[in-house]
Amino acid sequence: MKLWIEQNDTQEETEIHIKCGMINADLQRIINEIHALMFSLPVLKDGAVSKISLDEIFYIESVEEKTFVYSKAEVYTCEYKLYEIEEKIGKYSFARISKSTIVNICKILEIKPQINGRFEALLDNGERQIVNRHYVNGLKEKFLREI
Repeated sequence: MKLWIEQNDTQEETEIHIKCGMINADLQRIINEIHALMFSLPVLKDGAVSKISLDEIFYIESVEEKTFVYSKAEVYTCEYKLYEIEEKIGKYSFARISKSTIVNICKILEIKPQINGRFEALLDNGERQIVNRHYVNGLKEKFLREI
């Protein structure tokens, strides 16, 4: 694999060109990361609408029909339902860990087993999230692919 970076002060917008024969798993992961950096989620905080990039999101949780987006230091609300968000970002480094929670795999430090087939995910910010046993295999598969 070769990497060329051409810097030009007159270039108005960054362009990424990928030339390849076949798209293998490594290249697909790079493509997904680029797409994730380009994607943002509209959120609300104190009545103001803004966008948060996927790499800032630690996890997304649905509580009493409201959707909350958690970054390292902030909590936002989102107008989308959890399943709608999952459809949009599920192909990136996000995985469902329970009926009400989606986690950013890139923010997980470790996953360890608990009782009753559940697992616990320790996030970069020190928070711990319980992984329901129904979602363990999917999370482990995605987590190991990201390493």
